[in-house]
Amino acid sequence: MDKKKELFKKMQILLNELDKAKDSVDDETASYLSNIKKVVENVMTRLQNDELPQSNGGLIGTMRAISEYDNLSCIQGLYDAASDVDIYYSKECKEW
Repeated sequence: MDKKKELFKKMQILLNELDKAKDSVDDETASYLSNIKKVVENVMTRLQNDELPQSNGGLIGTMRAISEYDNLSCIQGLYDAASDVDIYYSKECKEW
């Protein structure tokens, strides 16, 4: 599988985890998750349109966004999906 498709797949998993997490948090945190979801969807659109640059070792920022709320960091599936996106992009997407 090419790197863009793999990253897209990982981002879809993250979107699913964001949706699941909304059901287990308060309204303020659910709103925060909705904002993260919009950002992830924007990155996915850029990826599909070949507008997302190679990583050069950088991150998308999904791990940081999740780790800003302690109660989100404790949701293992969400944290794992966010870290999977960032680590894959950072390490594997230095070239398309």
